[in-house]
Amino acid sequence: MVPLRKNDPRQAGPYRLLSVLGSGGMGRVYLGRDATGATGPAAVKVIRPEYAEDPLFRRRFEREVGALDSIRGAHIVRLLGSGCDEDLVWVATEYIPGPTLAELVDARGPVDAAAAWRLLADVGRAIEAIWRAGIVHRDLKPSNVILGADGARVIDFGVVQAGDGTSITVTGQNVGTPAYMSPEQVRGREVTAASDIFSLASMLTYAVAGEAPFGEGTGVDVLHRVAFDAPREDVLEKVAGVDAELAAFIHTCLDKDPELRPSPEAVFRTAIGHQLSAPVGDPPRVPERPDARPSVAPPAPPTPPAVPGKHASSPGRRVNTLGKRGKLIAGAVAAAAVLVAGSITATVLLLRPDDPGAPPGARADAPPASAVPDNSPSARGSSPSTAATKPGAPQSPSRAPATQDPASLDIRLASCVTELVSGSHGDCVKALQLLLGGHGLHVTVDGEFGQATADALKAFQTEAGTTADGTVDAQTATLLYGTPRGPVRTGSVTVTESVHAVDVARCLDAHVSAVQVWACNGTAPQKWALFPVPGHDSQYLVVNQGSHDCLDADAGTAGQNFSKIRARSCDGLSAQRWQLGGAGTLVSVPDGFCLDAEASESGQNGQTVQTFGCAGSSNQVWKWAS
Repeated sequence: MVPLRKNDPRQAGPYRLLSVLGSGGMGRVYLGRDATGATGPAAVKVIRPEYAEDPLFRRRFEREVGALDSIRGAHIVRLLGSGCDEDLVWVATEYIPGPTLAELVDARGPVDAAAAWRLLADVGRAIEAIWRAGIVHRDLKPSNVILGADGARVIDFGVVQAGDGTSITVTGQNVGTPAYMSPEQVRGREVTAASDIFSLASMLTYAVAGEAPFGEGTGVDVLHRVAFDAPREDVLEKVAGVDAELAAFIHTCLDKDPELRPSPEAVFRTAIGHQLSAPVGDPPRVPERPDARPSVAPPAPPTPPAVPGKHASSPGRRVNTLGKRGKLIAGAVAAAAVLVAGSITATVLLLRPDDPGAPPGARADAPPASAVPDNSPSARGSSPSTAATKPGAPQSPSRAPATQDPASLDIRLASCVTELVSGSHGDCVKALQLLLGGHGLHVTVDGEFGQATADALKAFQTEAGTTADGTVDAQTATLLYGTPRGPVRTGSVTVTESVHAVDVARCLDAHVSAVQVWACNGTAPQKWALFPVPGHDSQYLVVNQGSHDCLDADAGTAGQNFSKIRARSCDGLSAQRWQLGGAGTLVSVPDGFCLDAEASESGQNGQTVQTFGCAGSSNQVWKWAS
């Protein structure tokens, strides 16, 4: 981001423009904030005057905005608003803090195989959502995919085309970027979702090999290679050196015949199939028991998959693209949605070489689910039961063994249900306290259901988005077991600063209520743990291991630069929720601002820690050190 220039507008509709995010052929993009507080940070594109003054362009612009508003998908930027004012034409979409794929590869080099498969899944799902809306993007390229904390997002719909072939862009404008265009685009033929699949394959080649398959540039030679030549063998060999199966699938997607390319759904399923059957080697959110890992045979190269567009449902053309993974996919439709929701967070972790993964002591195995009886005291609350036992299903024992260890005791047992009420005591209360501690909430494991336990339970319910009444109903019990427990990271959180011309790692410190940066000393106030927020994928609590308080971005100053960070009692509210941004940033969920060490105080003990607009600067890059 760069500061506003003298001639830049300061306002677009309800959005106050704060800084420049970038510029392109049709306009400049600004970081904006809604003065009404109705939305979070926005990316506001203001169209260049030479286009904005054209009545024909204005009509096409309104149609483009309508097209964008019709797309629904997790990996598409959300439209927030638009305007065709007398002197300003603008469109606002949600602001996604994070680098584009182009910026990431430029800064850190090509991505690894696991990250590439996850990227393929995310963008494949985005193309599917675009195509369902009857639209073709036509300009998928590395700079139009942004890696946010919760997924890869496709951005910049400035050259989309309606499914009927009518263009939504400036007449005569060259549509697309040569190195990432499809052959049918180059030759002026009909474009469908298959065109976007071709562009995705070119983009993925760049991500893994660091080069586009037909070369870079804007000249006629690149366009000729795209239209008539095979992809460069030396480039695809680089991809094969990383993952042979990925290279084979990319080659299929780069077929000159659009009807022989896979459908968007097949792209997504192939990527998810690979993730389901890949050997476990990536840093997990929670540890996995060795005996829980299935043995999977080496995958077979993919065969030509289903064809997008009107041929996608043709039995004569439908081909299984998943090889030996077909059976896995058939039984994993529900799991696929979960995997996609968290895919890019895992990608960000994979791209970060210093990630220690989850500590081996964290608990991942939940006891088998059993029902809380509907007529129990805890089941009569306002929260509906989500764990009702089906008729004929195996029942849990009605009473816990007298000698059972609280750590292995299931609080959903009938005997526990009657015990888990305020003022009670016993092993079931200890089991509840251990569960709450596994979610980063500090409570003494003493078996007494007092105010501290009730407060911790309410904080958990607030985090999970359920009724925060401090009672253990069926829904709360299910969430306590259904959400991964234990921290995904522990240790010091450091920022690298120059001290006397030497780069030094300095530590996030909570020895006072206002969190600061101090010289690292290994004490408890400098030890932190990262806990997943129940019910909110890709969101985390950052909990100090000395005070057991949470890193808190003051809700009253959300959306403002220089907002001080404090360590406060964990309450489950959004001001204490963080996401892992690109390149090591910690992003505050309410406003999308980054955790920032005050640059003017660099190298000083007691250095202020605040939230500030994400700029990718070194004082916003934080590393976890065990």
